Amino acid sequence: MDISRRQLAGVILAATTVGQSAAQAPPPSTPQPNDAGLDAARAEQRVRAQIIARVPLPLTTEPAFHFKA
Repeated sequence: MDISRRQLAGVILAATTVGQSAAQAPPPSTPQPNDAGLDAARAEQRVRAQIIARVPLPLTTEPAFHFKA
């Protein structure tokens, strides 16, 4: 069975997240602030995400990892 590091990491994270979320109580809901500063920050984040999305990146690209014990 061939599995990439990303797929393996996704499986591990999904398994640990499910286990942790079942053990923890849900956080209390807090009202979301609706001010101009938050809206401006979200708009700036959208612009930055669009700039990053313009760069072509093949799916086979993975970061270089050096595991040292």
